[in-house]
Amino acid sequence: MFDPHTVMMGSSPRFNKYGIEFGLGKAVALRSGYGNKFDGKVSSYPGYEGGGSVDLEVCLLPDSMGALESDKEFMDAVSLPDQIH
Repeated sequence: MFDPHTVMMGSSPRFNKYGIEFGLGKAVALRSGYGNKFDGKVSSYPGYEGGGSVDLEVCLLPDSMGALESDKEFMDAVSLPDQIH
């Protein structure tokens, strides 16, 4: 059990998760598996686009995720603008 009032970050910037290629092409997303997960855990990885970008894996309970998805200000901040075709 983890103290619900702490902040925990996981992962290692030393391991290039996008740089390993197993014959299927370059990965387009990361997922670290189900071990050691809890509500609010954030794992960070060097970003897909390079140049100092960061990819985050955020573990949230369904109610917490639903609240974020319903928050327009949050979604505007983390989403790409709609593409005009």
